[in-house]
Amino acid sequence: MKKVTTLLLTAALFAGMLSCTGQKEESDEKFRAGWELVWEDDFEEGLNMNEWSKIPRGKLHMNRYASMHDALYLSQEGNLVLRAVPNSVPNDTLPFLTGGITREGLKAGEVARIEVKVRVNPAEGATHYLSLLPADQSKNISIDFMEHYGMDEFIYQSVTSEYTTTLGMAENPPSSSLVGVNPVQYRIYGVEKYPDSLVFFVDDLRTRKYPRILTDMPGQFPFDEKDFNLFLGIRLNSDTDPAQLPADLLIDWVRIYKPMAEEEE
Repeated sequence: MKKVTTLLLTAALFAGMLSCTGQKEESDEKFRAGWELVWEDDFEEGLNMNEWSKIPRGKLHMNRYASMHDALYLSQEGNLVLRAVPNSVPNDTLPFLTGGITREGLKAGEVARIEVKVRVNPAEGATHYLSLLPADQSKNISIDFMEHYGMDEFIYQSVTSEYTTTLGMAENPPSSSLVGVNPVQYRIYGVEKYPDSLVFFVDDLRTRKYPRILTDMPGQFPFDEKDFNLFLGIRLNSDTDPAQLPADLLIDWVRIYKPMAEEEE
């Protein structure tokens, strides 16, 4: 379901500033001022099952068509390609199969930055996502630092919590924003977590901030109180036209940063 909260359109910020090619660059700058790279996966050797798990099938929209089938997890030109396809597996009655991966993301109380470089092969009815979800599987809590719907030529970055959903406070502060970038080109999507805020990025340009605010309402900023796991993948609507598929998420790399330690005098 598309975001219905007030959107902060930032398309003008990116006009003329970002690369207009969908081709992979030969190198990417790993240095981030004030940050230390502590973990990365460039998928040059394909999917490392010591670092990642395939998302298992479940009852959520995200994983109701999830499959472990190797055809959904391809290694291609240094990318890990996750696919969503019509189901042709014998004795499997679901109409579609989708690929997705997960691993440890952010620890409670820590300051950290996650970046993922991807591009999408879109399809009507498909949603590509880069998300952080609570390790304790808390309901209605998520950090979505990239969601792309159907054939849209833009992406969403948003947060979900009890405060934004059950209590209906999605506008104070705004919980969702639209970023006008072309997702079929390679982009670097990122989020930084602090005790009092989440800060979102596209291609190292800051797009928005979601702050902790003073309020008597519960659950406004649960994002520093829980461990979060990282989820990357594609989900499909139940009425997706199989003729529109496949849809692909091409992952170039994933990086995790921690604040750089101050040097002792």
